Amino acid sequence: MTLMNGAYLSEGASFSAASGNLKYFGGPVIPNVEVHPIFYGSGVQFQDKISGFYAGVVDSAHMDWLSEYNTPTQSIGRGSLGNSISVASSGKSSLDDVNDIQPLLLKLAQSGQIQPNENTYYPIHFAPGISITQGGSKSCQVFCAYHGTIKYGSGYIFYGVIPDQGGACAGGCGTSTPFNNLCSVSSHELIEAVTDAAVGVATDVAPPLGWYDNTNGEIGDICNAQQGTVVGGNGQTYTVQKEWSNAARKCRV
Repeated sequence: MTLMNGAYLSEGASFSAASGNLKYFGGPVIPNVEVHPIFYGSGVQFQDKISGFYAGVVDSAHMDWLSEYNTPTQSIGRGSLGNSISVASSGKSSLDDVNDIQPLLLKLAQSGQIQPNENTYYPIHFAPGISITQGGSKSCQVFCAYHGTIKYGSGYIFYGVIPDQGGACAGGCGTSTPFNNLCSVSSHELIEAVTDAAVGVATDVAPPLGWYDNTNGEIGDICNAQQGTVVGGNGQTYTVQKEWSNAARKCRV
């Protein structure tokens, strides 16, 4: 079966749900997320600003209420920004998740350029002009971004795929400024990775899924494209996507 793990285009239709009910299926969460942005290709937009966004948001109140999604063995808290890396483009204008992106991450891990552990999350931000396919679906036509998982040794590589939000994505992935829409989409994947880290290797509504709604998908899918703002730990205000709270019974920041 196909499990939902991405931010979907909002243009022309609302993919958010009226309500949700996230259930825990036994898989891992990311306790104290350590974000390591990867910038793929030349001219990735907003590199410095998106690093500041991650640093601020993971050290903010936006993370604190996620403790309601603690598990019997893991507790969710605030995180940190790790080092970022830049990767030269292969020259291809279209990349596939299984054939291109996952092998890239495995190569980076095997060479020691990234060092995955239970807390690391690798959002890959792509330069303009590069499209992504996942499971036959194409970026900016079906999805704005997604997060995934690779089995690696005895653990996992947790990653996000964030295409450039201009071009074909503009207008369909948010109604604010290009940078604010990028932040919103990036936060959608970040919080989903924290609460449902191993969705990319799950084949059914069962372990290793973490928190998931059988009808509506993950914590961000229920509130898809509903934007709000948070004050980051660095004092800056950032646009984020609202996420579903079982405790509050609503989408919140």
